[in-house]
Amino acid sequence: MYHSDIIVIGAGPAGLSAAIRARRVRTYNLLTSSVTIISNSSPGGLADWTKVRMTGDGWSYEKGEVISRLMKDVEDFCIPVIQERVTGVEREGDLFRVTTDKGEYTSLAVVVATGMRMTWNEREFFKKGLFGTLKGYRFMEDHFRELCEREQGKTMVFVGTREMDKTVEFFQEINKGRMDVKRVLDSGDNILGYGDGMVVRTRDGDVRGDHVLIDFESYMLSTYTGDMIACDKDRENFIISRGRCAVDEGLFAAGDVTGPPFSLAKAVGEGTTAGLESYRYAYSKKFNKEAPVFAFYPIHKDGKPTYFQIPELEDRFRPKILGGYEIRGGKIVFRECELDHSEFNMALIEMCDGTRNMGELRRELGDVDPVIRALIHGKDLTVEV
Repeated sequence: MYHSDIIVIGAGPAGLSAAIRARRVRTYNLLTSSVTIISNSSPGGLADWTKVRMTGDGWSYEKGEVISRLMKDVEDFCIPVIQERVTGVEREGDLFRVTTDKGEYTSLAVVVATGMRMTWNEREFFKKGLFGTLKGYRFMEDHFRELCEREQGKTMVFVGTREMDKTVEFFQEINKGRMDVKRVLDSGDNILGYGDGMVVRTRDGDVRGDHVLIDFESYMLSTYTGDMIACDKDRENFIISRGRCAVDEGLFAAGDVTGPPFSLAKAVGEGTTAGLESYRYAYSKKFNKEAPVFAFYPIHKDGKPTYFQIPELEDRFRPKILGGYEIRGGKIVFRECELDHSEFNMALIEMCDGTRNMGELRRELGDVDPVIRALIHGKDLTVEV
């Protein structure tokens, strides 16, 4: 028994898109999967900092708008978001073990969507003393000139990777000694977040300043977010995929963690692909056959179409309810499924907690298959092995 069919690491646009698509494949008879998101910060990523564009001005979104739409699906589809910091991912036989600073979780598949850098609580302070090199050096030149003239005698803290020297040198050419400069070298596990009064919290203590600048260019040149797992990476440490976001068997990567170009459109697109591919992988591990993912992939090139049937639910499978329900008008009402409010149905629902297998349910309750199938059609139940 494992924690979830698919674990998505990261809750930016790539991670949220992957989780939603892996959890919510619309084909009528397709059995849905259980998905868990693990993120070291609240959902959002860089797309929650300021206005973003999907492709051009016609696809422009205000601060938080993209994330709020993605999070509505996360909540509607009952995808849990665990706010913990992932420290390692290892394969153990057919499963992955994801270790965090607070516990361990296992899954059939993993999607790494950790971005170019770890996100903490920076967006709480964005434009309130904290800035980032998001708009290029010409923009930063104007900003630096104004800042150095206005804040003479105060302190600027630069945060970035070992590649941030160029940005610091650029600032110093404009600064000419007017502001003090401090550096925080981000090694991937030493920064803990930010605090009021422009405090950078690190494992070695607080670094205080009047302003903080996060050098995103340095993270574009050298990242570390893929260090949690051993896999192929390029010279800049970005994860290399071999096509359709696949990194290794059952392991997928999406978004900025795969390197440039760094784009909202790329993050959402790769997240969607990684979600579908991780779903197909988990399905094939459970049922030993290809998932009939109608509309997304060709599904009956050989033999008869299989999209009319739910896979045979063997005794080894453990049914698990994925959503909530309420009692209304003599019915047990799920999001897209209604059952009669009977003792039998209530007993079955309570027993579908992922700890009992189909054999145990059948021995205790009898013919449970019709109700199980109704819940499958409504995307309110999955089965695990």
